[in-house]
Amino acid sequence: MRSCNTSGRRSPASVTLLLVFFFLLFLPTSLLAEAQTLVPLHVQKGTNLIRIARQYCLRPSDWKIIAHINGLAAPYIIYADTTLQVPLSILRTKEVSAKVISVKGAPRLVTRQNRTQQLHKGDSVLPGQTVVTRDDEYVHLIYPDNKHSRIGPESKMLLVYLMRLADNNLQAEFFLNRGRMTNAIERKLKPNEHFRTRTPMAITGIRGTEFRLKVADAETSVVETLRGRVALSAAGREVLVAKGQGAKVKKGKPPAPPHALPPSPKMPELQDIYRVLPVVISAPRQNNIRSMRLRVTSDRQGMNTLTEQSAPPGKNFSLSTLADGSYFLFVTATDRQGFESLPTGPAVLHIRTNPGAPIISSPESNRKFFTPTVKVRWLRSDLADHYNIQLATDSSFTHLIDRQQTTKDFYITPELKPGKYFFRVQLETDDGFTTLYSTPLSWQIMARPKLGSLNASPQGKDGKITLRWPAMANAAGYMIQIATDKSFNDLIAENDNLKKPSYPINFQLVNGKYFVRIRSITEDGLKSPWTPAQTMTVEAESSWLPHGIAVLGFIALAIIL
Repeated sequence: MRSCNTSGRRSPASVTLLLVFFFLLFLPTSLLAEAQTLVPLHVQKGTNLIRIARQYCLRPSDWKIIAHINGLAAPYIIYADTTLQVPLSILRTKEVSAKVISVKGAPRLVTRQNRTQQLHKGDSVLPGQTVVTRDDEYVHLIYPDNKHSRIGPESKMLLVYLMRLADNNLQAEFFLNRGRMTNAIERKLKPNEHFRTRTPMAITGIRGTEFRLKVADAETSVVETLRGRVALSAAGREVLVAKGQGAKVKKGKPPAPPHALPPSPKMPELQDIYRVLPVVISAPRQNNIRSMRLRVTSDRQGMNTLTEQSAPPGKNFSLSTLADGSYFLFVTATDRQGFESLPTGPAVLHIRTNPGAPIISSPESNRKFFTPTVKVRWLRSDLADHYNIQLATDSSFTHLIDRQQTTKDFYITPELKPGKYFFRVQLETDDGFTTLYSTPLSWQIMARPKLGSLNASPQGKDGKITLRWPAMANAAGYMIQIATDKSFNDLIAENDNLKKPSYPINFQLVNGKYFVRIRSITEDGLKSPWTPAQTMTVEAESSWLPHGIAVLGFIALAIIL
């Protein structure tokens, strides 16, 4: 029977295992993550593992690690123009950073220490840091050697590594956890340069190209190639996605065959200049398209995204937050399978809302006037060189009766006939910029009342006088005044509630001259000016005639007798 070891000592093997366990347990997570990061190295003609280790690695003996990682055994033969995977932890590298060249909104940066801070234009993004955007936020990054990434809204992108190798070639890898980003490389990559992006479902590798990468949901990634070709790898299979093609990858499955992107849409028709916000642009109509996307940038190259909108075909984009200036538009179409076209653009959008259209201060619109002229005032602008005015008899201003320029902030019409009129004014600056016309002002010139010839003859058996005059257009009633003086200070009769164009004088007038004037009242209570005073002469029967006849009769009788 074997005796037990009661000395309490552990065997050398168990002590070694225990040390390895504690080393792994307390190894920093960053080192564990770095040890799992593999960097592709290009195999040049005439080299071997030892030369590669001496050129790129920290120790010459690291060739053994490379051989193990890549499954190589003696005699460790490698072939030109192939790729070896090398752990980042054993490479001699120079870490570089990405530069933020534009932001929209308040995107965040998560540091290696898991601290969160706001990202600003001009900031640097280092390897191991994560860029996070929310709704309607954008970040544009530029890397050494003129490489770019545009990160869209609702995205989360980790810069896994960004470095120069010992041969000065640039290596970069990104991990797009969610959202979408567009990568662009202006020139073809060198054999030992790599610029690849991972998603939870796939890996993309590019050489001299531009492509969009989207994490559509937790199960699907989409790649769309805008220039060049993209190698899309997943589940041990790789497909090449050429320009104008897209491909989807489902979690745990190889990439689907490339699919043709929808045709690029036509650029919407744009005005020469937009003078008022919001800027409304109609989305193009296109068959088999689910939505149109409009992206607005401040530069022709499309690097600085200011805003982005989606709309169904035929509906409107509405841009309400842009300041005066020139912008560049890019439009894409997304089909019912979720693939997005190559962009159309850039098209130039000009906005100038300052100064705005003049604001009319008086009179109020839709007023009625009995005077033949109207004075219109508007607010003066220091930016005005002059104003352009239009006066018309129709609301569409096709029948103009006056059109002129003025440097004043008011306008007096010529004498107008009764009828309806429409007025508007436009500001023009010294550099030739014209605003929109003001909101049209309308008014109505009413016919002035006319008293006509007065009929002051006695009427009826009672001999009373009734004054009559022609009916006035649009009159709901009349007012009358009768006075013994032309200034109408000594009134002997007044009535402000006449419904008909007549007035019976129900009192006795002595012989003499009287002055009469009338005015009309519209249904909305507007009173016309008084008519010019007219003279009414009253001549009653003479009282001496009967008596004279009686006296003559007596005289004649006396003579006869």
